[in-house]
Amino acid sequence: MLNYRWLFLLSCLLLSACSLEDLKQLLNPPDSGNAVERPENLPDTPATFELAKKRLYSEVYQGHALTFYCGCSYSPKSRKVDWNSCGYQPRKNPERASRIEAEHVMPAHQFGNFRACWREPEKICGSKMSGRKCCEAKDPVFNTAHNDLNNLYPAIGEVNGDRSNFNWGEVPGEKREYGACTMEVDESIRRAEPPEYVKGEIARTMFYMEKTYGFRLSGQDRKLYAAWNRMDPPDDWEMERNRRIAKIQGQDNPFIRLYGQDPELIRTGKNEEIVEKPAQPIQVQTVEKQEPETVPVMPPESLPMPAEAAEAFSCQPVKSCSKMKSCAEAEFQLRHCGNTAIDGNNDGVPCASLCRR
Repeated sequence: MLNYRWLFLLSCLLLSACSLEDLKQLLNPPDSGNAVERPENLPDTPATFELAKKRLYSEVYQGHALTFYCGCSYSPKSRKVDWNSCGYQPRKNPERASRIEAEHVMPAHQFGNFRACWREPEKICGSKMSGRKCCEAKDPVFNTAHNDLNNLYPAIGEVNGDRSNFNWGEVPGEKREYGACTMEVDESIRRAEPPEYVKGEIARTMFYMEKTYGFRLSGQDRKLYAAWNRMDPPDDWEMERNRRIAKIQGQDNPFIRLYGQDPELIRTGKNEEIVEKPAQPIQVQTVEKQEPETVPVMPPESLPMPAEAAEAFSCQPVKSCSKMKSCAEAEFQLRHCGNTAIDGNNDGVPCASLCRR
């Protein structure tokens, strides 16, 4: 069986998609004589982090160039962020806020602590080096997890840096520091709270990392992610993203594909059973509160909308442009739900990518 590293090398040469540094890493991996091959049951993730980023931007997000937390448009070629597309305002680092970066939803620091190479680098590597460097040199499980596209999302660099390796959770006080982007980061308690419309994606990513690599979640975290999972079901883009990653890595995230099959598996932590049960019709789970009422309000005469279209939309949940299915829905969210975040330049036209085609 051809080694995965040589497969990537062949693809790089044929497609001219790798830098000189990529080729050096593929041909001369660190401590290759002592490295252990990747276990066969793990996904076939890109061989290096640079390759992972390239495939994330060029393949997974092809035709969907929007940042994860803030829903900002970015240029696939230059990877520069368009702040006006989402109403983003830099907190203190405009330079880093101008570019996208590949964000680990489960930070490397969190899953690295499950590996001996991270906790005891001198014992594993026999020399003084950081836990990350030791794991990169000696641990194929760490490297596979680190480059797993299921755990990587394009994010504004400043937000990625501010989030750091903080845990996910609820941040009190509605601390908003990025303009219309509702990402909240509280350094004093080392916690970050994502916007409502990505909480489900984060939950399903964390469950995937736990199931695939054995990075155990605490009972408290599992309860939080179970609630986020029910509150924010997978949308069409999340399912399409999952299919694209499966084509690249050979495995998908079953918590997306089999959403609603048996939520009790998540609540009890017995999620190893989820891929063994036959697929059932998807049943969207909601948080334990009354269903939000659809608002059948007609839009202003300046923006005519058929009554039947207005009745099809709801103010819950509040959505970003990346979650909108049409310009009409975006106009409804702006004018009837007060969702001004989708009109970043305050020109009265929401979601320019949808409404200015």
